[in-house]
Amino acid sequence: MSRRKSAAALCAVTLLLVAAFPAATGAADLSKAPESFRARFIETRTLPGFDQPLVSRGNVTFSRTRGVVWEVTAPYHYVFRLSASGAEEQMPDGSVRHLDAEHAPWLAVVRHIFSGALAGNISELRRYFHVRVTALRAGRRIELTPKSGPMAKAINHIRVTEAGTPRSLRIDEASGGRIVIRFLEAKTAAEMP
Repeated sequence: MSRRKSAAALCAVTLLLVAAFPAATGAADLSKAPESFRARFIETRTLPGFDQPLVSRGNVTFSRTRGVVWEVTAPYHYVFRLSASGAEEQMPDGSVRHLDAEHAPWLAVVRHIFSGALAGNISELRRYFHVRVTALRAGRRIELTPKSGPMAKAINHIRVTEAGTPRSLRIDEASGGRIVIRFLEAKTAAEMP
């Protein structure tokens, strides 16, 4: 998977982790997490050696039963889907690739965490990440630092700010790159028409 597309996958996975583990502080109250949400996003990615950031826009949908769909709509079209049954990406040319752990080593870890998330198993998140949660006036900030392994080879640090739905996401990559995403018009299933 190219660096650009792996960034989309990492963002989708991060949202899954945070949305599926609402009780990262230790309380197991899954009732506080939305069953689903959707939002528009603006992603700004900086890469080592490049003066100009790459900016893309799109939509994200999360559902406890269906997983995560991360769709980039501009400047090209790309879709990453992650569910309990697997992961796939739809490339800008329309072709679809099914991802497996052999070609994307982090995927085995993500799928394991995904299964735990759907079961409400917080220990799976803490197995792979050091977790720090800070209460904010409205919502909270969740910081994830990967422990050694496949995720640590791609990510140094993740910070998500949320208030029921994600507000912002920052991923510091091991390569020195950074992804910053702002979420716009985020809505839970209860708020959707």
